[in-house]
Amino acid sequence: MELGIARVEATDLGFRFELRACQAPAGSCRHGPCGIYTTWAVSRWYGLLSELAAFVPLSWIWVGKRSSDPRGDAPQFLTEGQVLVDRLVAEKQEPLRIVERPPADSRTLDERAETAHALVVRFLAKHFGPAPGQDSVAVRPVLHGRDLHLRLDPSVSPDLPVCGAILPGRGSDTTGTEPHVRTCDQCFGRAPIVPPPVLTAAEYDAWTAYIHQPGS
Repeated sequence: MELGIARVEATDLGFRFELRACQAPAGSCRHGPCGIYTTWAVSRWYGLLSELAAFVPLSWIWVGKRSSDPRGDAPQFLTEGQVLVDRLVAEKQEPLRIVERPPADSRTLDERAETAHALVVRFLAKHFGPAPGQDSVAVRPVLHGRDLHLRLDPSVSPDLPVCGAILPGRGSDTTGTEPHVRTCDQCFGRAPIVPPPVLTAAEYDAWTAYIHQPGS
């Protein structure tokens, strides 16, 4: 896990935290550091997010806020999340037993960790997956001065471009073909974004399809 400082906003709830988890299918993460993250949870409850992140390899927690998503503060999420954490912590322990008797759980610690990973990812996807009806995402060019950015619609932050730049005032929609404009290297995928953008699966698919089309 890593702890970083992102865009910080003071709210009536105090600081909010983002838990970014690997988007590999549940239990299948076998690759190096991921460049694709999704916001699986946004909550003021750092303790619970930290406990959940311990079971998901390559997960990061950032201080700040991308949205005012209330789901991470819902009593159902907090209760179910703590029950899941307590269960997984107990399953990681090797209970005392009589030597002659076989263990109650014959799985290796690695097998238990793999199962825990899958359970946490599914749990977070259940609570924080894209809302029904939002699987269709459009990518819209936005002109700000001479700089051309890309934003996603619908998005939890409709005025925030993919690169995460804070644009003073809202930029104007454009066709993306205007002359004498500078395209943002990060929005158009020509430079790494650090930290990686927080995108849902649908947002990521729409963005990559847009920047990989001819002429982009």
